[in-house]
Amino acid sequence: MRFVQSFWSKPFFDSAHKDNWNFRHNGGFPNPFLFYCAWIYSCLSIKKWYPELHLVTDDRGLQIFRDELNLPYTSFSNELNALDGYHRGAWALGKLFTYRLQKKPFCHLDGDVFLFGPVLDPLLDQAVFCQSYNHNGSQYAEIHPYIHEHFKKVPSEFQAELTDAIKYINVGVIGGTDIELFQTYTTKAFALIDNNQDKLDDINSGLFNLYYEQFLLSNMVAKRKLEITSLYEGPDDVHAYNFAAFHGIPQRSQYVHLISHLKKPTEFMEQIVARLQLEYPGYYERVMHFCKNRVV
Repeated sequence: MRFVQSFWSKPFFDSAHKDNWNFRHNGGFPNPFLFYCAWIYSCLSIKKWYPELHLVTDDRGLQIFRDELNLPYTSFSNELNALDGYHRGAWALGKLFTYRLQKKPFCHLDGDVFLFGPVLDPLLDQAVFCQSYNHNGSQYAEIHPYIHEHFKKVPSEFQAELTDAIKYINVGVIGGTDIELFQTYTTKAFALIDNNQDKLDDINSGLFNLYYEQFLLSNMVAKRKLEITSLYEGPDDVHAYNFAAFHGIPQRSQYVHLISHLKKPTEFMEQIVARLQLEYPGYYERVMHFCKNRVV
């Protein structure tokens, strides 16, 4: 199993949309320092349990994570340079392109995921696995009809009724052994975007990224009648899981994911910074120096 993270720098440095939550300036964090602290701690916490961790990024990402912060990834790749011509609002493309690059079973983890035990072990031999799922098709209700009315050459894999019977995937952790599925999935996602880049300024960017990353894969899995194996066994429709349960680490909580709005509260950011400073003081000093003198 190949463990991988990805960082596409174009959305991160998109200061034109720094006050728009639908974009990903500073990775969705309040400021760059908190983002870098979280990313470093994510990398180190994953490598503690799954040492063969790789980073797929672009030239700017190499400068930051390899040359400046000297993170201990097993390998670095700048293959996300291929995305330079893509719309900055399509921030999930870095992940999709990384999935597309994988030629053997893999596990992709977001840069705001933290591990406190070998919690992923039960997933790793499955055809398709994810963090969690829900049955809330209504989250796509705004964008689904708009895409089919205004976009051209929409792949048939995007055709689906927004039914609560589908398990809608959350991709904080995503991967599996079914490489053909991931190749087809990412090809269809890029086809939608390649044919409609001129329309991306006219839609809700946040929803659109969820649509081509999560809705598409969920629909394909449902149509193929594949079973999704998830880290969390039941649906999270009613916020059944506390993804920021720092208080339960490590006995009751071995997985933390600062999904969406969880990047904002001060208490979670304080946890990340304090843990990085306590457990990895050398990296804490390095990121302090980097942010003080940062020129990228």
